[in-house]
Amino acid sequence: MSLRVRLIAVFFLMSVVPLGGLTLYTFMGNLAAARGAAEDEARLLASELSQRMETVTDQLTQRMSQLIESTPATADGPATDGQTPTDALSELSMLVNKIEVRGEIDLDPVRREILRAVIPGRRVDELSPDERQRVLAEVNQRMRDIQQGIQIVRDSVAEQVARAQTAATSEPSSSAVPPAVAEPATQRRAGLTGSRFDVREERDGEVVSQVTGEIDLPVLLNAVFSATRYDRSEVPFAVARDGQLFTLGNEDRRRIQALDTDAVSAATSPGTAVLPEWIVVTSPDPTGSGLKFGIARPMGDALEGLRRATLRNAAIGLGFVGLALIAILPLSSSLTRNLSHLNDAVRRIAHGDYAARVVVRSDDEVGRLGRAFNQMAEDVERHQHSLIEQERLRRELELGRQIQHDMLPRVPLTLGLTDVRGVSVPAREVGGDFFNYFRLADGSVALLVGDVSGKGVGAALLMANIQASLRTRLSLGQDLAALAAELDRDVESSTSGRVYATLFVGIFDPVSRQLRWVNAGHNPQFVVRQNGGLERLDSTGFPIGLLPGGSFVEQRSQLNAGDLLFFYTDGCVDAENAAGDMFGLERLEVLLAAAAGGSGDQLLVCAEAAVGNFRAGHEPSDDATMMVVQAG
Repeated sequence: MSLRVRLIAVFFLMSVVPLGGLTLYTFMGNLAAARGAAEDEARLLASELSQRMETVTDQLTQRMSQLIESTPATADGPATDGQTPTDALSELSMLVNKIEVRGEIDLDPVRREILRAVIPGRRVDELSPDERQRVLAEVNQRMRDIQQGIQIVRDSVAEQVARAQTAATSEPSSSAVPPAVAEPATQRRAGLTGSRFDVREERDGEVVSQVTGEIDLPVLLNAVFSATRYDRSEVPFAVARDGQLFTLGNEDRRRIQALDTDAVSAATSPGTAVLPEWIVVTSPDPTGSGLKFGIARPMGDALEGLRRATLRNAAIGLGFVGLALIAILPLSSSLTRNLSHLNDAVRRIAHGDYAARVVVRSDDEVGRLGRAFNQMAEDVERHQHSLIEQERLRRELELGRQIQHDMLPRVPLTLGLTDVRGVSVPAREVGGDFFNYFRLADGSVALLVGDVSGKGVGAALLMANIQASLRTRLSLGQDLAALAAELDRDVESSTSGRVYATLFVGIFDPVSRQLRWVNAGHNPQFVVRQNGGLERLDSTGFPIGLLPGGSFVEQRSQLNAGDLLFFYTDGCVDAENAAGDMFGLERLEVLLAAAAGGSGDQLLVCAEAAVGNFRAGHEPSDDATMMVVQAG
């Protein structure tokens, strides 16, 4: 997966997913809050319906109690609260079909006459809630004004009372007058059972008077429903014990039946039912009628508005996310393009193009990364050049070492009792040390020890050139001082810079044991006498090529049988140990004095071991070359 795709994926996860989660969380929270508020309002309305039902039944109890308190003679006379029985009957006529006061009073004629006058050609269940309220008020008023309806009620009541009086006068009277006793207190009880409403007075557990009304339950519930406020298109309803459903109209009935929920069933306990787009709250009728009042609160519009608001907010959020994505695409493209260029440059360097660089156009993190890469590439290129140069030098030094090794004598030289041998201990870097010995035409032995300045092939070639020149000139029997002077001029003319060589050249006659020698700026060499004495063969001129034109002096030394000649380069005396101390000339002289009387081979082995032990594993910085001649 590319960096650009990962950036877009991270942006998506960090923006769209939290936005979706927050939107869903907000929607669910608002939905729960809306449903909670709707449920509370529906519960309040259901409670209000129950209270309204209780108020209506209280009014029914009050009006029907007036009929109990009235007598036939005063059926239309004043009652205790200022209303006559006729007034009570007129108010009951809209809610009660029949009233039985020790008999039955049919109120249907009254109501039909009044309704026919008030709403001609229409039925009560066709009226709206507001119209029902208006009709009820108008009927009550007309019942007081229209004497025809009142007279019908009076005649019916008078007839019932007359029959009761006739029955009472036909009973035989008692001959004895009972003593006066205190009349027991009466209790009045009222109750609504289904559509039957009873108001009775009891004395000593016996019913002394009773009024029973057959309630027109739909009209009564319409009055209850109409008197309740509805702000959110709520649908009030009631369910009887037998499962009969009561609503304000057929439309409300269809809406309640369409809910298809057990909440509108008579067998279900009152409570709250949350439907996808409705909230239904039911509560019991406190009057004991067995009714269950309910409010169906529609939530569809509120939920739809909430969904639209949520979708709108989500769309706005996604719009901003889209704008941010459009803005971030060029940025990610620029970032990945710069990184791609950086990656290409890395690949070029990996394939050996150490001159690869990237163009830095910004000062941000990517720009700083580009500059750091360019600096790294420059360092790598410089390091690579250094490695190449080191490899070149290594190969040059290896070649120089090979040249040096090839020019050293491989076997000792023995002439009678005279023995010549040497050794060179190489350092990590190739130096310009050399030694050589070879036999001349007259039977003498040429002895060469030198050290060329510089390292590598140049020093090795100069050393080879010097040895070749010396071999040629020595074969001609030339004077050693003149030979050194000519060699000095040749080196100065054939080399550039300050290149020079220290040189000890000698010719040893095995028969006479005489040594002719010239020391051109080299370390002092030694004659080790058999009796332990040491003679130094010091320098007799400047190094070859250092100060051209100088003079050299040839010297002679006489050796005896058993004496030793010890030749060396500065790598012996300049050898250092780990503490930085040098082996030094004094240690070398002690070592030579101790080797007096021994063989040349023993002296060579002893000297090599002494220098190695002194270094104690410390890396040598220069070659250590040694050569020994034992006079026979």
